[in-house]
Amino acid sequence: MASFKLSCFFVLVHVSLLLPNMVLSNDDEDTLLQGINSYRQSLRLPQLAKNGKADCLADEIADEIEDQPCTTLTTGANIVPSTQTQLSDYPKLLKKCGIDVNTTTDGVILPVCVPKLVPTLVLTNYTHTSYARYLNNSKYTGAGVGSEDDWMVVVLSTSTTAGSFSRAVSLVSQMGFEKEDGLFQGINNYRKSLNVSELKKNEKADCLADEIADDLEDYPCSGAEEFAGDPAITVPRLVNFPKLAKKCDIDVNTTMDSIILPVCVPKLVTELVLNNFTKSPYTKFLNNSKFTGAGVGSEDDWIVVVLATDKPSGSVSGAAASLVAFGMVQSLVVSFLGVFLALLSF
Repeated sequence: MASFKLSCFFVLVHVSLLLPNMVLSNDDEDTLLQGINSYRQSLRLPQLAKNGKADCLADEIADEIEDQPCTTLTTGANIVPSTQTQLSDYPKLLKKCGIDVNTTTDGVILPVCVPKLVPTLVLTNYTHTSYARYLNNSKYTGAGVGSEDDWMVVVLSTSTTAGSFSRAVSLVSQMGFEKEDGLFQGINNYRKSLNVSELKKNEKADCLADEIADDLEDYPCSGAEEFAGDPAITVPRLVNFPKLAKKCDIDVNTTMDSIILPVCVPKLVTELVLNNFTKSPYTKFLNNSKFTGAGVGSEDDWIVVVLATDKPSGSVSGAAASLVAFGMVQSLVVSFLGVFLALLSF
């Protein structure tokens, strides 16, 4: 039985992901924010600062409504965070971005639908509609922008606690952060014992790890074995990598030498989680000094570590402002630990 369990440990190395021939919409989002700030400047209002959490929420909402027709949420039908009647999954979206709901009550969410997101039309939908009254309001000091298909979403935040869209501090969320921080510290203690330099926190890798964990959330631990069957099919199905990288504003060219290590342990028991990284085939990656940074994310029974290097091709860093060419084969090291060590005792 133990040999069967051990056979479920697998590493999918250099899985080739054929990235779709498309252009990241980050440019559209940046253009809109610049346009809004130019509009505010013309009114002698301060520019809106980028708010990372609001950015995450805007992306999640855009992803949530991408399949809705433009007529579903007409232009000007803003969504006020304190009365979320139009987004049934709003609490889940906040959780994915690590946002405390109490920090959203003074914020506002402004979705717009424009076919092909023509930049001039998108901006007009904000500056020449009822949305203008929010853009004209000096109480809004920050913003996040996200897009998907024909939908563009702007989330406006304030400098007050009630509208800051800041990190969740609830007991459940805090427990999740503690488990992630505990694993990160445990891995660094392990590396220290081997005289390997400690890993530094990589915020982009952190975001990617969270997105992948969320992607894995509904996948049962007991079914993880099947991913070893056909990596070419299962990995793209499980991890929609280009989309997740876009959500985190990561240039895919900076992920070529990175590695993703997911583990599934019921209730994420701390000691068992650490053992799944330090007493498994994953150790060869943790022992490797070329990895200098890491991000950790978790969701339900899944926890994901993304290892980054200090080289441009493995830094897991921000997408370049210029257009990123896809239609290329991205060689990405992806590792999956099929079955957790906790089961070996059975």
